[in-house]
Amino acid sequence: MNGFEIYKIYLAIKLHFTSKNQSYDFHKHNGRTTARLATFTKRRDRYFFHKLSKSYNDKSIVDYFLSNFVSNTNIWVGDIIGQTGDDTYKQWSKKLEALHYYYEQDIDYIIERMTTKDIKFNDLFLSVGGQHPPIVKMFLSKKINFETLIILDDILKFTKKLNKDITEKVMWPKLFDRMIRYKPFLSYNITKYKISLKNKLKDIES
Repeated sequence: MNGFEIYKIYLAIKLHFTSKNQSYDFHKHNGRTTARLATFTKRRDRYFFHKLSKSYNDKSIVDYFLSNFVSNTNIWVGDIIGQTGDDTYKQWSKKLEALHYYYEQDIDYIIERMTTKDIKFNDLFLSVGGQHPPIVKMFLSKKINFETLIILDDILKFTKKLNKDITEKVMWPKLFDRMIRYKPFLSYNITKYKISLKNKLKDIES
C-alpha cells in the first residue's frame, strides 16, 4: 500500500466515527470515499501516511485507525504516529483476541460491585433522577471495557430507555453515538455471551 491508499482508509474511518448524523458508514460504502490524489499531495501531513504504509497492510491499517478512533474520535493522524498509536493498537488487538475472557472479567467485577453495594442486576442499567446508571459510571471510570458495555446492550437493550431517561445532553449522547458507530466492527457470538452472563448471575443466586 502507498501513502494515498492509507490516507483513503484513514479518511473513511474518520468519516465513519465523525460524520454528522452517521451519514457515512464504512461498511455500507465499503471504505470508499471521494478522496483525490491531487488533494492528498497538497496535504502537509502526507508524510505520516507514507510512513504508515511501510508498517501496515490493508487489513491491519483499518484496525490501527479503528483502535485509535474508538479511544478518541477527535484525533489528527500526527497524534497517533509512533509509540502512542502503536500502543493503542496493540492493547486493542490484545483485547479483541481475548474478547470473551475480558468480558467475563468485567462481569466478575460487575457482580462484585453488585454484592458490595447491594445492587440488583436490573438496577445497574437504570437512570435515577436523570443521572448516569451504574453500568455507564463503571465504563466512564474505566472499570469495564467499552466492548463489554456494547455487548451487554446488545443482550439487554438498555440504551433505548437511557436515551429517554438521562437528562444531561453532552457526555451520554456522545457515548451512545460512539457505541452505535463501533458495534458493526465487533464480531462475536451473542449466544455465547448471553450464556456466560446467565451462568455467572446464576452462581450468585445459588
